[in-house]
Amino acid sequence: MNETVSNWAVHAFADGELSGTEKANVEALLQGDEAARAVLAAVLQQNTALHQVYDNVLQEPVPPRLRAAAQPPRRLSGSRALIAASMAGFLALGGALGYFAADHLAKYQAFELPQIAYLAHQTFASEVKHPVEVAAAEQDHLQKWLSKRVGQQIKIPDLTAQGYTLLGGRLLAESEGPAGQLMYETADKQRLTVFLTENAGGVESALRLEQHGNLVTCYWRDGKLAMAVTSALPRDDMMNLARSIYDKMEAKS
Repeated sequence: MNETVSNWAVHAFADGELSGTEKANVEALLQGDEAARAVLAAVLQQNTALHQVYDNVLQEPVPPRLRAAAQPPRRLSGSRALIAASMAGFLALGGALGYFAADHLAKYQAFELPQIAYLAHQTFASEVKHPVEVAAAEQDHLQKWLSKRVGQQIKIPDLTAQGYTLLGGRLLAESEGPAGQLMYETADKQRLTVFLTENAGGVESALRLEQHGNLVTCYWRDGKLAMAVTSALPRDDMMNLARSIYDKMEAKS
């Protein structure tokens, strides 16, 4: 997919900001470009996640301590009182936004990560000729490339003991920036993907699980990385495999 399009046009299309020729060009691109459709699906999913997490925030009551902070001192009057009230209002608004953002950031990030990882798996795991950008034969290059683009040191876990052979990986994108996808395969052609990106917000979360049809995604945020593992395995098997991958990623070389 044209990188310029992925950076702005598909996002603008998803937000309903295009019209005329620009809209028609993106519609034509989406018909023939699977990567562009994957980006659009991820953007739409992110928009849904934002609405589900934040729409109710506007209806939540402002905490009493913030309402009290918005009250101007009684000894002021006239224009001075008006200025004080305005300043207190701005301070209260900023405090309220911080109060609500801290409470909901972890919920939004936890919701978003497995959705994007699942969409990426669904898009690329079915590919026959081009499942990866960089093949396993260039593993050193793949590791350095993804580490540089994601902005954090990435280890490529060896899953041969678990029955998986590395096929390679590719560069993807998500709301916080560049992301990587590693793809593995068993002898009977069952594929597993590891989605990883920088944990930009620094919010950590325990190992969790989501299921979409026959696909299971285990995900977590720890330290500098956010990761998700997706495959068509039973839930318990996926949790055990995800723990093994976590241990390998965290192990000191």
